[in-house]
Amino acid sequence: MIKLSNRLKKIAELVDFGATVIDVGTDHGYVPNFLCEKKISRDIIATDISKNSLEKSIELTRERDNEKYIRNILANGIVKENRDNIIIAGLGGIQIAEIILNSIEIARSAKKLILQPMQKTNILRRELNNMGFEIIDEEIIFEDDRYFEIILARYFGEIKNLEEVDFYFSKSLIEKKDKVYLDFLRERQRELEKILSNINNDSDRTKKRSGELKSLLIRTKEAIDEISNK
Repeated sequence: MIKLSNRLKKIAELVDFGATVIDVGTDHGYVPNFLCEKKISRDIIATDISKNSLEKSIELTRERDNEKYIRNILANGIVKENRDNIIIAGLGGIQIAEIILNSIEIARSAKKLILQPMQKTNILRRELNNMGFEIIDEEIIFEDDRYFEIILARYFGEIKNLEEVDFYFSKSLIEKKDKVYLDFLRERQRELEKILSNINNDSDRTKKRSGELKSLLIRTKEAIDEISNK
């Protein structure tokens, strides 16, 4: 059985049983082969823009005798075929948003998007909202001395009227009082306080930035208090 990192294992666990799946940016093909061996899905497309990465996925698929169930395709993004679940993990939040936008009709038809940005999660949340997707749940994993946020989204066609600062927070993780997310927010608080202590408000630009960071810090403290039941 393929052994996955905690991050990839959580992503695989979020796939719906019996779903048709596409794993965008599959790299070595670990998640598709894991899904196949666990019999979670037997209809999987694995794509990657890198020929070298895809060849590793093809090799693993062959070694595991999963060629009947996994199609490895050299592609930049989502292929034009409807899928129940779309996985896009290990890329930047801006890049993930662009991939979804470039295949918006396929993304809209999916029952679930499973997204794991490496950075710019706030921008991904904002762009999902702008495209009419609703975040239905979130997870967070701490591994290798860093936090990984995982977003589950689905198209509902509604754009919510939210402030920019709202996209920095996971409503579902706050409601679940997730302890890992609490640690994540405490680390953010320390980082913001350090940045603010070093800002010189000697221009309109830095004053504006300072105000934005102070607003984010206030909201971060409020979220910490809410999770901590204060």
